Amino acid sequence: MPRLLALVALLVASVASRAAVLGVNYNQFFIQIDASDLRRTKATWVRGFVDYHLFRNGTYRLDSDPGLAKLANLRKSGTRVILNLKFNFQKSDIPNTPRAIATELRYLRQLLPRVYPLADVLVAGNEPFIESKPAQRDQRLVAFYIAVANQVKAYRDRQSRSVPLYIGAFNNLWKPTWQTQAANDLLKFAQRTPWIAGVDLHIHHTELSDIDGAFEFASPRIRDDQKILCTEFSLKNLWKLHNSDPIPAILTTQYQRPASWKVYQYLNDTLRKPVSRDEWVAFLSGCPWFESNKDYLTIAWRKFTGYPKFAMATYGLYQNGPKTFGPKTDPWIINPLLVNETVVRNPNTRQFQANYMFLDEFRALQP
Repeated sequence: MPRLLALVALLVASVASRAAVLGVNYNQFFIQIDASDLRRTKATWVRGFVDYHLFRNGTYRLDSDPGLAKLANLRKSGTRVILNLKFNFQKSDIPNTPRAIATELRYLRQLLPRVYPLADVLVAGNEPFIESKPAQRDQRLVAFYIAVANQVKAYRDRQSRSVPLYIGAFNNLWKPTWQTQAANDLLKFAQRTPWIAGVDLHIHHTELSDIDGAFEFASPRIRDDQKILCTEFSLKNLWKLHNSDPIPAILTTQYQRPASWKVYQYLNDTLRKPVSRDEWVAFLSGCPWFESNKDYLTIAWRKFTGYPKFAMATYGLYQNGPKTFGPKTDPWIINPLLVNETVVRNPNTRQFQANYMFLDEFRALQP
């Protein structure tokens, strides 16, 4: 009997894993969509965000933005799309009266007709608790994002196609300092609102147990019929702890890098002069903090699919680097499936080359 129960549990877990979706994330860089690169991943879902204020102020144009055009073509080909609506209040105040909120969101009347047809899933928000002033991460934030969700719902009600609407994304929910009243109130709104399909989590973390912490905080705060997305995740915060570690010895003995260099100095140099894939692999495999986590995607996926409310996650296909990389720079450029910044293109195909381990792992996790 114990053996039978174990087999049943394994089958249930297998079915849950197959039902869940692992896609790729473009962030705001839809202009980087390349169908051949996407095919290499085997992914059938993509995610990105639309920056409300950059379209409203004319930095991007709804009628001629090449990124949105590429996204539309990708969706026509059968790829499905998650879109987050981003509102950046890091340098401006969140409107805090009904009239001010209505004025702020007036541009949604122009934005939604353009982006709604491109989406199979919409998220009201991108990172509300980061894209705001710390002092305003309170009821002002909650009221604003509830208003966003309500306006998207009102637009959806007039359409022939009903796109599932989520809210989020919630950052760092494994940390007590981020489990604020405002975060709880926004989760309560999601829970009590029948037309909210679920919540989005972003999990850029240090410990693998942080995934569990985020899910265990969010899961009981939504309904049983709601789902959890994780449209961004990575071990970026762990990599950052090692920015000032010495580089692996092989970079000195085999690739003539200065023995005095720290990791951040090496990364800064690769941004100026991309290296061969062999050298990049030697770098990552020679760093114990990376080598011991090279199966990160597989472990994270097992954790995600162990939670019944989990539905979808997306992981960065590319990562764009900063102009200079210093000891306190976030090392996003270590994360991507395809190393588009730090490694030279394949000399034969001219394509971006696969990152060490991550692309192979990602492909293995596709149905």
